[in-house]
Amino acid sequence: MIDLRRFLRGALPRIFTRYTLGSVVAAVVSEVTLLVAYGQELLGAQAAAVAAWALGAVTNYVLARRWAWRRRGRPRVLRELLPFWLTSVTGLLLTTWATGVAHDVGPRLFATDGARVVFVGAVFLGVYGVLFMAKFCFFHYFVFADPRAGSAGEADEEGEAAADGAEDPDRAVPRRSRSQVPSTTRK
Repeated sequence: MIDLRRFLRGALPRIFTRYTLGSVVAAVVSEVTLLVAYGQELLGAQAAAVAAWALGAVTNYVLARRWAWRRRGRPRVLRELLPFWLTSVTGLLLTTWATGVAHDVGPRLFATDGARVVFVGAVFLGVYGVLFMAKFCFFHYFVFADPRAGSAGEADEEGEAAADGAEDPDRAVPRRSRSQVPSTTRK
């Protein structure tokens, strides 16, 4: 049986909360970009979706890497950058397709331009909502996972606290137990 209090004090809920807040910020950046670019007729629906995706993806990457998972230093290309951007491009393709469909269907459903713009924005945001949990699991257990940690990137509280204050947490190796002593101090 899971100890709920211990789980809630662990790393996973904190990471998920930071990821959620970062995703909300990225979604707001994307949604505002889409609504301004499309609503002001600066871009078509699909071009506005691409612009919104680009600004949101960069925001999401920076917040996820540096804030949610506390990664510093150079990112690993095959382990971190490529998988992150492949999931982002998948999101781009899905949102571009969905906003294009919503743009085509919108005039048949709504008589006013305002309602059509809100509909396209809701479809765009809905696609992001559907991808949210799948992306979190993929990022947590693969992209930003710490291969040295015991369970798929979840640091214990001491390890996370030490990594939070460290300049480069990739160099800090958390202890697996309180009695673990560095080999240089053993006799």
